[in-house]
Amino acid sequence: MSEKDKDQPLDPASLDGPQRVAAFLLSLDRDKAAQMLQHLSDDVVTEVVEAMSRVDSSFAGDELMKHLHGQVALRFYKAPGVQPSTPDELEDLLVRGLGEERAELVLQQIQRRRLEERPFAQIESEPPSKIARVLETESPASTALVLAHLDPALSAVVLGGMDVDLALDVVRRMAVLTPPSFDVLNLIAQDLKIRLDNLGAAPIEMTRAQRYQTIADMLNHAGPETEGGVLEKIEEDNAQMATEIRDYMFTWSDIGTIDRRAMQKILGSVDTRTLSVALKASGPEVEENIMGNLSTRVREMVREERELAGNMPMSEVMSAREDIMKAVRAMIDAGEFSPAKGGDELVA
Repeated sequence: MSEKDKDQPLDPASLDGPQRVAAFLLSLDRDKAAQMLQHLSDDVVTEVVEAMSRVDSSFAGDELMKHLHGQVALRFYKAPGVQPSTPDELEDLLVRGLGEERAELVLQQIQRRRLEERPFAQIESEPPSKIARVLETESPASTALVLAHLDPALSAVVLGGMDVDLALDVVRRMAVLTPPSFDVLNLIAQDLKIRLDNLGAAPIEMTRAQRYQTIADMLNHAGPETEGGVLEKIEEDNAQMATEIRDYMFTWSDIGTIDRRAMQKILGSVDTRTLSVALKASGPEVEENIMGNLSTRVREMVREERELAGNMPMSEVMSAREDIMKAVRAMIDAGEFSPAKGGDELVA
């Protein structure tokens, strides 16, 4: 029910039996309501109390109460309108009316019924990113089972953060899913809840890419002597690591920020074929900076070669870009070009 609908009084004809009884009891003094519960069977009490827990402001209204009171025909009653009850108030009402043992049994039945309807409700308050991290270690079949039982809006966010191939596999499995028993679903939900709680208490494990990006960001804010000295020492121990950190320090998208003089020097060492391939799927800033620093003749050659090449695998595009990035890094290492550091103020 939407928030707007909650503000509109309900039509008495739209209420089922448990809702009618629930609304009537909640309009009474709590002691009288508790006394009436004593005369109901356990199965009826379960349905009525569950209906009570769902009562909201839409149950208010004189017409509704007149209708209910007229049907029940009680001699004594208060008519302040239906009063939505908290879980503690409902438990107190049950204990007064049914006794502790019977009240506990009814509450357990309600809890079980709700879990059968939404077995993973206890984890739906967790951030989608945390749920996604826990599901990363699950099989596609298990992930499909969980997402099929979560709120659709939450499932969509979790699914959107997955690799495309994995997301497709999960969706296909959801389409033909045969749910297991409630007890199995409940065990899975409890396990996920425990793992989510443990995930929140443990430090976040960073991937290699995240670690290298952090190092790159730090060096981008350091002075040139610190940057050069650190990278030099890293390269002595692990050349591959140094190369990857440099990749994170200056990326293809940063090409759009290179000044005219440096850009023209870089382009002077790159052939038109490499440029035509590398520019495919590039952002406007990168393309404008590259094309704007080519002569008219070379610019036309690059455009023609790019059009003739047609669609190409992204792997070939990335290879061409890497050739250009090597020229950029060579200039940086030689001190011929110094990219703007994080936090630097660019002035005309």
